[in-house]
Parts: sequence; C-alpha cells; structure tokens
Amino acid sequence: MQISEGMNQQQASRELQTTNQLLATADANLKKLTNRQLNSSQQETVEQIKSYMQQARTAVNSGDWQRAHTLASKANLLSAELAGH
Repeated sequence: MQISEGMNQQQASRELQTTNQLLATADANLKKLTNRQLNSSQQETVEQIKSYMQQARTAVNSGDWQRAHTLASKANLLSAELAGH
C-alpha cells in the first residue's frame, strides 16, 4: 500500500476504507435508478457520477487517497441526490 504524502499507515487505511464505502454507496444509488426514466440532465449526472467513481478508483490504485476520497464523496453526494435521498 502506498501512502499519500503527510499520511501515516493508519490514516491511509481509514481513508481507503471510507473511500470504498462511499463508492459502494454511490454504486448502490445508481442501481436504484436502473428502472427509472431519466431525462437528459439526469443521464448526464449519471455519467458524471460514473466518471468520478472511475477517477476515484484510479486515484486509489496510484495511492492518492485524498484525491480518491474527494472524488468518491462527489460521486456519493450526486448519486444520493439523484436517487432522492
């Protein structure tokens, strides 16, 4: 496991766990939308969410936990809003 600059092993582990939880929640929110009819704006939002999720996973793979967490948070917030939470 690589660690972002300024983070110790425990902080990095916590950040990774939180990031993975955010991504899982965002994914679950997207799955709730599969049977809903979405307008073009909502479809664009879904694509943005997927983009944030992919970027977050890429950041995790490169060890950039803070960036991954930020992107996962954005995906989670947008997906929750779209799913009506």
